[in-house]
Amino acid sequence: MIKALICALVLVWTAVPSQAQTQTGGAAKEIVQRQVAPDLYFLYDETSSYSAFLITDEGVLVVDTRQHPRDGQDLLDRIRKITDKPIKWVVNTHFHGDHTYGNSVFKALGANIVAHEDTARIMAQVADKEFARRQPFFKARHYDPGEVKLTLPNMTFSKDLTIKLGGREVHLAYRGPGQNPGDTFVFFPHARAVFTSGAFGRRSMPNMNFTPSPENWVKLLTDVANMDVDVVMPPHGDIATRADVTDLAAFISYEYATVKKAVAEGVPLDTGLKTLDFSAHKDWHHYTGRGNDIKGLYELIQTGQRSYFK
Repeated sequence: MIKALICALVLVWTAVPSQAQTQTGGAAKEIVQRQVAPDLYFLYDETSSYSAFLITDEGVLVVDTRQHPRDGQDLLDRIRKITDKPIKWVVNTHFHGDHTYGNSVFKALGANIVAHEDTARIMAQVADKEFARRQPFFKARHYDPGEVKLTLPNMTFSKDLTIKLGGREVHLAYRGPGQNPGDTFVFFPHARAVFTSGAFGRRSMPNMNFTPSPENWVKLLTDVANMDVDVVMPPHGDIATRADVTDLAAFISYEYATVKKAVAEGVPLDTGLKTLDFSAHKDWHHYTGRGNDIKGLYELIQTGQRSYFK
């Protein structure tokens, strides 16, 4: 069991900030690279998405490839400043284009790209919608959308997968949908660390347009919060703790129960958007998007469907 594997291992922590500008001078804040363990790094790009990479004597494993091939190349350039070892593996934790559009850079190097079977399926299914909703980002950074090539995983798994590389083990775990079908948690036992997929962001309002099961989402977060890990690396937001995971699980439970009660009482969506109060969390990231959350939950509760996947 993953918990048993990681419970006795020791975390080595240092932080290495790195000033960087996007390749085209776009609207990006400081990009920070943190060294979570002697061989494990976390890349923090506040105005986009995040990645992690493990460096071993045998090669490199990358988790998520960012939002455009130029950002994928930037990630590769950062890796190359540390090692010239081959990129052996890329893990896509969920289907969103801001975590997969750098795949082509690593595929060209011969890396194996792996994802849960639902992630791979949905990447193909909603390719046009994902591409369309990334256009504002491309415009902000002056990136050419034409450079984006849908690069699907060449390997999938259904539940769990362990990758052995250079004396390290990386555990990919799937326990049902979180924010998305296919949400994959990536465990680094030797570093007592986990990369959480779209299911977690520290003090951040979650996007409710994709989940088929808020209940299972809460269960996933509760399970992670009870694991013996020290470092939680999210796909958005800075490095967090298990207490932060508990906070998000509690909020999702509260938000879902609140909206579910409104629907049961016949409160129309327009009224719910005006009256449902989540102001206790107004200091969270993406609080201004709470209306989107409410709409997404109304859709799920009333129809049982996710229109984004149609």
